[in-house]
Amino acid sequence: RIINEKMKRMLTRLFLPELLLTGLLTGCACGMVEDIVPEEARLVEVGFVKPDLGIPAVLTRAEDTEVPGPTPLPEGSTIRIVAYYRSSIGVEAFSGPFFSTTPTVEATYKVMADGSLALCSVDDTGKPVDGKAEGMVVRGGVYDFYAVSPARKLAKSVDGTYKITDIPHKEDVMTSFVRGVTISASSRLVTLATFSRKCALVVFNVAPSKENVIPFTRLYATGLTISKISSSGAALIVGEDTGIPCTGGEAEDKTEVVFASEEFEPVESDADNLGLNKTKGILLPKNTEPFDVEIEVQRDDKTATLKATIDKNISFDEGKRYVFTLEVKNNESSLLMTVLDWKETIFFTDANVGAPDEPYPDPDINEGIGTSFVVASWKEIVWTDGEVGGGQ
Repeated sequence: RIINEKMKRMLTRLFLPELLLTGLLTGCACGMVEDIVPEEARLVEVGFVKPDLGIPAVLTRAEDTEVPGPTPLPEGSTIRIVAYYRSSIGVEAFSGPFFSTTPTVEATYKVMADGSLALCSVDDTGKPVDGKAEGMVVRGGVYDFYAVSPARKLAKSVDGTYKITDIPHKEDVMTSFVRGVTISASSRLVTLATFSRKCALVVFNVAPSKENVIPFTRLYATGLTISKISSSGAALIVGEDTGIPCTGGEAEDKTEVVFASEEFEPVESDADNLGLNKTKGILLPKNTEPFDVEIEVQRDDKTATLKATIDKNISFDEGKRYVFTLEVKNNESSLLMTVLDWKETIFFTDANVGAPDEPYPDPDINEGIGTSFVVASWKEIVWTDGEVGGGQ
């Protein structure tokens, strides 16, 4: 009997591992495998909640209008999201600076019409390209996340910092991040912080002065050039509170931004049907050095080209909107500027206020409260036949 008990124990030791191995190979012990594999060893595809630009300030003429929810990122924008592994689950995580840490994994996405993200292949500049995009697959753990739109490539520079480089004017650069997110099989959805814009928005329009007495039926701009501003091809250091360094005013820098006639659009508050128009564009942050403007304007069949150097210690700061209005008074003109926060377009909701056919104020031009001041003026505009050109 003693021998039989010893033999049973030996047989149990010999055959139990083999049975377990057989169960694992044949899939008969799937439940057991799930229990055995720790959270940190499981592969998880990370998903992201619809990112947003925050809740805009809404100007409304209705007393009981509902304030809309978060504003989605512009449809068609691309986003690169990088993840940084910080620690195992349940272990206190150390969150180091983004600019000096090598990303663990990354993925690229495109913003859909409803604000959600869809996987999208991009080139190094963040433009969509053909090809299958891989999702963000990580092992369980605690992660930090950093996102940039457009989905430009993060590159390590010679000074050891990670940067997004070669950023031109007219590009809407936005960043976001979130720290200390636990990723597991049961917790794989990430909510990024509200995206913040890293450039400035410039809006330009033409309007008649209320004191104008010379009659005309048409008044609109045909071109705008801004020069001696920040250098194109800028860099953004990856980080929570990093921005694009301000430049501008360098004599050797020939940077200029041109807004051609096809980039102008009608304003929404042209009550007299004068053909008033506007253009708007995104500029890299600029320091307070002087900059030049050249404006081409049309009044009926006459044209004029107005040039000026603006030396008013004006900077273009990230997240701000600079509204320039060329106000024409007879044969004089003044260029006014108003500085506002860069918010999303507001909607006027009460159609019972004012004349039924009266256009509402243009939100690009009139949204928000700010102080306007003159940054340039022309005391004698020389209008020239539009077919001949010239005039300054």
